[in-house]
Amino acid sequence: MLGQRATAAKSNEKTAIPELLSTLALEGCTVTIDAMGTQANIAQAIRDRGADYVLAVKDNQPKLAESIQDFWTSFSAHPATHTPHRFTESVEKGHGRIETRRCTVFDQLECLHKPEQWPGLKSFAVIESEREIKGKTTLERRLYISSLSPDAERIGSAIRAHWSVENRLHWCMDIAFNDDQMRARTGHAAHNLATLKHITLNLIRMDPVKRKGGIKARRLIAATSDNYRAELFGLA
Repeated sequence: MLGQRATAAKSNEKTAIPELLSTLALEGCTVTIDAMGTQANIAQAIRDRGADYVLAVKDNQPKLAESIQDFWTSFSAHPATHTPHRFTESVEKGHGRIETRRCTVFDQLECLHKPEQWPGLKSFAVIESEREIKGKTTLERRLYISSLSPDAERIGSAIRAHWSVENRLHWCMDIAFNDDQMRARTGHAAHNLATLKHITLNLIRMDPVKRKGGIKARRLIAATSDNYRAELFGLA
């Protein structure tokens, strides 16, 4: 957790994201954002900060999404060798399932809808996630645009790291801190409590001792042990 910005009344993430980006040191980083943040001004804000972007494309950019999907349909209908591309695949087994992830990246920007409106655009990607659970197979396809060169390994890793936020941040905040149950509404209470919880989560993740146990268990230990709490604060 590096920073946060509350959306203003009658506003949304489209205005809050550029404000948050302006507070972060992003030079040399890769910024990944869900489809809500796939806006030309946000892409420009990222580039202005010296960073690259990988942005999800969904129905909020319907013509762009349609052009990528049309390109993919044509690509899939012909031998792959007919179209320059980069490709990587990984297979993961565990918890009774087999998941195959395929990342295919292209640089044929002229085939996209208004590619010139996206600052620094260099590539677009199609991610396919195929899951097999108890003999049943499902396939999910996701679309992205990026200012990174068409490197399937790098873009695929960035996208997978993005989705790990769901487990390492949002899920932990809900399970370990009961964040979804919080009912603070008065004044700045919600914002202040969220800030304190994120600081606590960061401190526990940076635990120099790396004790066994989950986030919730270590949080309870910190609440009852002066020594452990001092270690987390770097005072011991």
